Amino acid sequence: MPIYEYQCSACEKVSSFLLLKTSEEVEPYCKHCGSKCVTRILSRISVPKSDEKRIDRLLDPSIFSGLDEEDPASIEKTMKKLGKELGDEFGEGCGDYVKEESS
Repeated sequence: MPIYEYQCSACEKVSSFLLLKTSEEVEPYCKHCGSKCVTRILSRISVPKSDEKRIDRLLDPSIFSGLDEEDPASIEKTMKKLGKELGDEFGEGCGDYVKEESS
C-alpha cells in the first residue's frame, strides 16, 4: 500500500494519501487549505528499530542534554526527541500545549 505525499504551493504544508491498491488513482489536494496546486514530493522512509534498541536509546542520558525545565522551547525539543525514539512524532501544536501548561 503506497503512501503519496504532496506539498501545497499555497501554504507549503504536506498532505499524505494512502492508496489501498496500486491501481487506485488519487486526485491530490491540500488537506489543510484545500488548494489543488500541489507537487508530489519524495517521502521519508522509516526503518523500524527493535524495542531493545529503543529502550537502550531512551536510557542514554544524552537524550536529555540541553533540557531546561524552565524553558518551554527546550521541553518541546526534548519531547520531540523522545517521540522520535518511541516511533511517534509530535505534531503541530505540541509547543502550544507546553506553553499553556507552563503558564
